[in-house]
Amino acid sequence: MTPPRVTFNDEELTLTLTGVGAGWTFEQLGHLSLFDEAQVHFPTSWSEFHIKIATQVVQSTWRLRSTTYLEQSLQAGIAYSLADGGSGQMSADTELIQHLMRRPLVGMDGVFSVKLNGEASAHGFTGDFYIGLGIRGHF
Repeated sequence: MTPPRVTFNDEELTLTLTGVGAGWTFEQLGHLSLFDEAQVHFPTSWSEFHIKIATQVVQSTWRLRSTTYLEQSLQAGIAYSLADGGSGQMSADTELIQHLMRRPLVGMDGVFSVKLNGEASAHGFTGDFYIGLGIRGHF
């Protein structure tokens, strides 16, 4: 009997986090179980098997690469707002990124858009995995 295969054709799921991570740092967010903490929106066309496979692929990839994803997001630029109403945008150097990654959060909100393109079987997932992050940290 041929083991089941699931194909993903640039299909996207969205995870929305609100108010998580109090006392945590960005660096520690890889330990967060995204599917336990987030509101998840799967494509309506997905079967339970698609959902199970996608959940496993996303969770394992997040645990392995979360620090890299977060650091790359910070390198792309930071928009900030201050308690006194001031705001702005800035680029971040390595020292600032490391400081922000290790600074405890009061809370974090975020939207994670995950796109899968490939095939999953008993041997694992082969294909492309894309994650887009929109994160707001409260310090």
